[in-house]
Amino acid sequence: MQVPGFGEWVVRRVTPEAATTTLTFAQLEQVLSNAAALICGAAYGDAAAFLGRVPLDVPAQHEAMIIARRTADGFHASLEDRNNVIMAWPWDHLGTRVAWLASQSGDTDEPAVGDALFAAAVTYTLMHREQLTSVVGLWQQVVAGLRPAGGANNGPLAVSLPEMGAQLLEVYHALGG
Repeated sequence: MQVPGFGEWVVRRVTPEAATTTLTFAQLEQVLSNAAALICGAAYGDAAAFLGRVPLDVPAQHEAMIIARRTADGFHASLEDRNNVIMAWPWDHLGTRVAWLASQSGDTDEPAVGDALFAAAVTYTLMHREQLTSVVGLWQQVVAGLRPAGGANNGPLAVSLPEMGAQLLEVYHALGG
């Protein structure tokens, strides 16, 4: 059995038991956001493994620029109004953008959205690494402040997006991808 592309494979790992073609827009957007976080983490953690795997042409660069701009605007807005902060991570913007484009084209199956998400997330990560460095640092601070509800361990959670992405990439390669 041939292993699908990394984007499709990650989407299949985070999709509920239903196919992506049966999800509502909001569900698809959330699935793609979760998958984008992991793809960004993997590409951020090992950029060399992703070089040459996506075309860094003008349309791809334009899409990455849109994501970077939306991320910057969102973080700027949260600094302007600290009483009403809503964080919108780049992977949220990636999920929304890919879900929107897929719903417009009518092709929301796993191979299509996985490939599109992979291309967009890797291009964004490679082109806007400096921004993603800041975002990952903030994300890790936010996650470190979380406590497991009702758990015996009340210490900070130690979660690294690049480590999670690297582990997923390692499993993918072990399966022959």
